[in-house]
Amino acid sequence: MITEEKIKRTRKKLRSGEPEGELKNELRKEGYSEEDIEKIFVPHKPDMRSWYLSFAIIFLLAGIYMIMAYANIIFLLFSAGMFYVYYLETNKLKK
Repeated sequence: MITEEKIKRTRKKLRSGEPEGELKNELRKEGYSEEDIEKIFVPHKPDMRSWYLSFAIIFLLAGIYMIMAYANIIFLLFSAGMFYVYYLETNKLKK
C-alpha cells in the first residue's frame, strides 16, 4: 500500500523533471506493486468542453449568417452537433 505522502513526493519529482521510467523503477525496487505505481502515474485526460462550446457558438453565428445570406442550414446542423457533444462531455464529467 502506497501512502499519500509518497504519492505527493513522487508527483513532485515528476513535475520537477525526473523521467517517469526512473521513478517507476525506483518504486519497483522499493517493493511497490504495479497497482500502487499506476495510482501515481494516472494519464492526463484533456478537457475539451471549452473547445466544443467555442466552436458551437462560432458555427451558430456562421449558421445565422448563412441562413440570411444563402438559405443554407449546414452550419446550424454543425452547431447543434457541437452543442450535443458539449452536453455529453459535461454529463460524463459530472458522473
